[in-house]
Parts: sequence; C-alpha cells; structure tokens
Amino acid sequence: MLNSRAELASMTPEPFVSCSKGLPVLEVKAHLMRVLIAEHDPALASFVRKGLEAEHYAVDVTTDGEQARAMAGELDYDLLMLDLNLPRVDGVTILRHLRTRKPSLPILVLTSRNRVEDRVQCLDLGADDYMGKPFSFAELSARIRALLRRSHLPAAAVLSVADLKIDRVERRVERAGKRIELTSKEFGLRNISR
Repeated sequence: MLNSRAELASMTPEPFVSCSKGLPVLEVKAHLMRVLIAEHDPALASFVRKGLEAEHYAVDVTTDGEQARAMAGELDYDLLMLDLNLPRVDGVTILRHLRTRKPSLPILVLTSRNRVEDRVQCLDLGADDYMGKPFSFAELSARIRALLRRSHLPAAAVLSVADLKIDRVERRVERAGKRIELTSKEFGLRNISR
C-alpha cells in the first residue's frame, strides 16, 4: 500500500524533450500511455498487464479498492481498467468518486458482473465502456485503443518535434509527412534519435 503523496508522486514520469550540447542529435522521450489496472484477481491482472506491456503501455496494477481509488485520484493515468469486485472499496464506489474528481479519465469496467442492471448502472455513473468476463484480449486491446483515441486531444496523443510526429495511440511515426514503418518492438523504444 502507498503511504504518502510523495510515494504517489514519485511514480509519475516527467516529460522530457532535449537537445544534446549543441550536437545535431535531438532526443524525444516518447512517454507510453499509462494504464491503471484495478483487478481483484492477481493472476488475471498479471495476464492483462503482460499483454498491455507487450503493446508498450506503462501499466500499474492494484488488487485493492482503497489503493486503486488513491492511485487513480492522485496520479495521471491515460486509462483506468476497473473491476467491480475489489476488496475494501468496491468498483462502483471508485467510479462515483472518480467521476466527480476526474471527469475526463477514461474508465473501462472489466468485471464478472454481466447483468444488464450492472452494465446500465456503471454506464450511467460515467464508465466509458463495460466488458464482461471472460473476454478476448484482442477485443480488450481494441477497446482500450478506441477509448484512448477518443479521450486524448491531438496535442496529448501526438508528439511533434520539427517534422517528426509520433502518434502514441495509433502507434504511427511520420517524418516530413512520410510514414515510417516500425515493428511493435521498435515503436516501444523510448528514445528516437535523428
């Protein structure tokens, strides 16, 4: 469990754009999209974390509702994946809490509660999407990309330096208007040099 605001703040990466001592090298540290997984099942949370990290997301995981509420409230995440069956503070309570404090944070509910009433309640409380378990990881990944596409202003999702553009949501790189084809692994590299 996190014990202080300082611990929470220390988990937040700082933006970085610099030139190196007048040399013709320009580095851009492309920050990964940050996802918080709040899931009561550690094995499932680990599976989803590994899948998202393989797609080059920065992922934090908690299995505790109280910690999920604190992390989502204090840190800057691009998306929250929320289970409703968390111990200590349930997902519906967290959803209500966050919607008053962070109305623009995309929240995807991923839960074993598959009743229509549960889906309607969460969507009415402000969830952006709702998926029942069991689920397809490919579909989960597509839903995350769709939520991130809709939630980020172009300036937040696209990093630009001179004629270089990096779209963190679409995972696309262009230089002088020409697309640069990169593998998933190449895109995940944190530094791009010229």
